[in-house]
Amino acid sequence: MADLAVAGEGLRVEGLGAPRRSLRPLLALAEALAAEGDRRILWVPVFFGTGVALYFTLTIEPPLWIGLALTTGAVALALGLRRWPALRNVAIVLAFVAAGFAVMQEARLEHGTAMLERRLGPVAMNGKVIDIDALERGWRVIVAPDPIPGLAADAQPHRLRIHIAKTSDALQPGDRFSVKAMLYPVPAQVLPGGRDMQRELYFAGIGGVGYSYGGARRLASTEEE
Repeated sequence: MADLAVAGEGLRVEGLGAPRRSLRPLLALAEALAAEGDRRILWVPVFFGTGVALYFTLTIEPPLWIGLALTTGAVALALGLRRWPALRNVAIVLAFVAAGFAVMQEARLEHGTAMLERRLGPVAMNGKVIDIDALERGWRVIVAPDPIPGLAADAQPHRLRIHIAKTSDALQPGDRFSVKAMLYPVPAQVLPGGRDMQRELYFAGIGGVGYSYGGARRLASTEEE
């Protein structure tokens, strides 16, 4: 974007004559960026972040190919418009926006998980301890569960976050254990702009929360398996 420029007078693009009305917002963007001079490179994270923000405004999950297709298309458009610097650099801006969108889709594919949509339990389940934190009333365990009864294969969460009682056996990461638990969907955001636990836990691969009925029982550690 180092040679970003708007050729001609006003929003006129060299070789295209007076711009069509539909192109004027894009050309105005190019002109504004050109006025930034050497500082325009600082806008790249803004454009990338705009793509990330666009992903989170959606109310449905788009097909995985969309982000990559939009990024590829914008890059191809930039190459095709190399004779018209203003339009070319607008296409580069769109490519960064699309790239931010695509990165979030990749993050969803890599870290996302099926989320519980209804309450389950009490349900007997086994799993492997991923992480554990001490609380005043027992422990909070992140567990990679074995298949949970009552859920289809494509609805099985990768991980769960469960509070277990003080009467539980001593556990540490890597241990396998059994527990009877109540499982719930992750609570939704309460206030606009407040903490979004569903988003946080989704990208941590945690698809549900819950608490134990009685203590959890240690089955084996990683070394004993």
